[in-house]
Amino acid sequence: MAAVDFTHVPYHVWPWIDKDEQIPKSTYPPMVSGYVDDGELKHGYTFATITIVGNDVPIILGIEGVKEHSDWEPAETPADSKADVVTRLLSRAQQYVDLDEVLLDRGFYARNVRAEINSRGLLYTMPVGKYESDYKAIKRIKSKHGVDAAVNHDVPVGIDGDVDHTAEYLYVPATSDDADGEYAVFVTNRDHVNPDEIAHVMNSYSRRWDIENQYKSVQSYLPKTSSTDYRVRLFNFTFAALLYNLWRLTDFLVKVGMEREIRSPPVVTARTFVRAVGNSLRKAG
Repeated sequence: MAAVDFTHVPYHVWPWIDKDEQIPKSTYPPMVSGYVDDGELKHGYTFATITIVGNDVPIILGIEGVKEHSDWEPAETPADSKADVVTRLLSRAQQYVDLDEVLLDRGFYARNVRAEINSRGLLYTMPVGKYESDYKAIKRIKSKHGVDAAVNHDVPVGIDGDVDHTAEYLYVPATSDDADGEYAVFVTNRDHVNPDEIAHVMNSYSRRWDIENQYKSVQSYLPKTSSTDYRVRLFNFTFAALLYNLWRLTDFLVKVGMEREIRSPPVVTARTFVRAVGNSLRKAG
């Protein structure tokens, strides 16, 4: 099981000479884009990763720099599609592991993304971002006494006018992390999800939070820099991701030696690991 997501490395420089007049800075780094974090518009470099989640050690299998389109750029400026990013990440990950399922957040809810994952014989699960068309189904759920979840079976996923595959839409009570309303909608390409299987699918999807926790650790490993050279930014993020992987592998080996559960809290903390690495580097000169 793997999770795919985007993360941002902040860049604290305003992109506009005059936003009201729509005059951008000509020297603004092209790989910096805008994003919303906790309701606040920010700017930063975007990176995508694919990470092992679930019952295994959460190792990063692939990294991709992402060029997104921003408001201050001309409309014809090239940008990476989410489907292309997912394709590259899956190709890289499948060199190392046999994947079964991919978990994504609502930002990846696109037909081409789902078709790419399905074409590889993999399962996917993700939230549906905007589900206005599903309000009638949600109201029907709420009208049935004692029923708090439902499934819409075999919904076609169309690509270029053809049906690529069919998907199951799951209607579940929302949590604060799922949606703003009382219900959240998820989509999966499992063959046929019975209502009594919804809880299992949702429990599996909750493993996606491993990648969110991973990003917090990677951010703490990032070297500080003010460079706008994208090569420096990409190297720093890759270096931090490698440190994260080394920490996870070190903790895994220690747990094996101590006969601890793999998914138990770390024996070697991230801070202890960084301290040990720093001491080794200083000794090496």
